Amino acid sequence: MKKILYVPLDDRPCNYLYPSLIAKIADDIKLLTPPFSLMGKCKRAGNSALIWEWLFKEAPNADYAVLSVDTLVYGNIIHSRIHNRTMDEIHMYLNNFEKLNSINPALKIEAFNLVARAAAYNDSFEDPDYWDTYGESIWKYGYLKDKIARNAADRAEKAEFEKIEKAIPPEYLNDFLKRREKDLYVNLYCAELTQRGIFSRLVIPKDDTAEYGYAAMDQRKISAVINEKELADRIMVYPGADEVGSVLLSRVFCLIHNYKPRIFVRYSSVLGPTVVPRYEDRPLGESVKAQITSAGGIVCDTAAESDLLFAVHSPGKIQEECCTQQNKDISYATHCCLPEFFNYIKYYNEAYSKPIALSDVAFSNGADIEMMRYAKKTGILNIISAYGGWNTSENTNGMCLAHIIIHSYYAKHGFKNNGLLRSEEFAARKIAEDYLFQAQTMLSLYSLIPEKFGGCSPRYCAEIEKEAADLSGSLLVNKLNEEFGGRLFNKNVVLGDFTLPWDRINELGFTLSLV
Repeated sequence: MKKILYVPLDDRPCNYLYPSLIAKIADDIKLLTPPFSLMGKCKRAGNSALIWEWLFKEAPNADYAVLSVDTLVYGNIIHSRIHNRTMDEIHMYLNNFEKLNSINPALKIEAFNLVARAAAYNDSFEDPDYWDTYGESIWKYGYLKDKIARNAADRAEKAEFEKIEKAIPPEYLNDFLKRREKDLYVNLYCAELTQRGIFSRLVIPKDDTAEYGYAAMDQRKISAVINEKELADRIMVYPGADEVGSVLLSRVFCLIHNYKPRIFVRYSSVLGPTVVPRYEDRPLGESVKAQITSAGGIVCDTAAESDLLFAVHSPGKIQEECCTQQNKDISYATHCCLPEFFNYIKYYNEAYSKPIALSDVAFSNGADIEMMRYAKKTGILNIISAYGGWNTSENTNGMCLAHIIIHSYYAKHGFKNNGLLRSEEFAARKIAEDYLFQAQTMLSLYSLIPEKFGGCSPRYCAEIEKEAADLSGSLLVNKLNEEFGGRLFNKNVVLGDFTLPWDRINELGFTLSLV
């Protein structure tokens, strides 16, 4: 039994819980996480000092560690954006990685540290308080500054930059930029730790990124160091965030089992791999290759040599938000042929009898409702083993890949100790969460929460958390019964213990079992 230590990016289910659920598919690994009470919650930072103490205690008998540097230095993902850590405090935590290595030199550390996002809108829920008023302007300042530096801005954009620069209070802009300098310093320090062998590998995910802006400027500096130190084989930089813990778990699983899954990728649209998704900075096909590599797999050219099919439901020409799909762009019909896509999935299943994952990234922040109803009607949902359709494209692709890679190993070698049931439960959870809740139920809650709870905002439900969670859960159960008769994978779905992890309706926590 191999022991893996896992420090998540934050306390939300996608980061704290889901890697543990995926790990339960396996019968010979033990994933240990810090006590939930240490993880903090949104703007309340996790207790980095106590999480380090937990790591030091568990390290002597551990084989691998998947570690969020953001949590171990700042407290969690949100505090990486709002912290007031001094450089002395940052160095104190960074030096702990060397201490961890001295405690157990054989411990193989897979680390990840984000390039911090700059949200392109005025809202301070996950950002500094001044983001309510100046968030969009600070984002646009970085976007235009980078575009000007790369000689890509026109005269109007240069004039807009000068206007925005004068409009942002200097104390706010300086606060934001100094924090980004610290974030960049930590990423470069992590590259040094990788070069020295403290980290086996390092992933630097770009959280909610774009072609131009702060993240692009940071990546150029990070890439220069990677190239100078010849670390491209051990450090990867690509879009993502909340899926990385699961992706690196998959990588560790593959290392333990000497498994190099050969993955055949099929898109639902010809232009799909060339589309640059929302919140990302590169074509979808490039990010899929990065996720497969990071998860321990290899892209293969033919179905016959593959261990699994990664079926990507991609945008036809452009990616839109899930909540706008009732009026979606015509290219979703003209540039995407679902009948052919589903015919191929059925053919692969009949010809090769190997696992299939359906990664639903046609829209951002939720599933393609029309596609999922067609998948249900045509029996596609009965033959896939993994599904995802949430948040950003790389959140979906990474989580879906982590699940299907571990599933595919046991499909070949035999499931043990209810491993198949655990895999089906995770797939059922993603169908319930991404398709039934995020794509459908959540939208209705935006009007129901204020109506039922005296004008309370659906994004700030702390005072009515239990009531709002129960309402969300009851609507989800109703939707499950309405669309699937309460059954998935030929079993009854039992949902319960509903919570709002960050006191908002953007994500719903719940238990799920198949009986």
